[in-house]
Amino acid sequence: MALISSVAGFATFGVAARAVALTIQRRPIISGFGGYGAAVVAFGGVGYFVHNVEQRQNELLKERKEVLLANRERRLAQDA
Repeated sequence: MALISSVAGFATFGVAARAVALTIQRRPIISGFGGYGAAVVAFGGVGYFVHNVEQRQNELLKERKEVLLANRERRLAQDA
């Protein structure tokens, strides 16, 4: 997943969560724009963190796959 889509998706979720919170409190949805900004920044930061974690995990999986393929080739060469 691309960085922009990850951050934007989480930020959108933050805006939706803020709107639901205001609805539960029976306050107007358009009140408190600072809260919306805080939600966008907080959830966007979470999206950025998740993106970086996903990238690190993909690299670790790629390295592990290379090791496993090398071990398989070596084992097949010994058997032959």
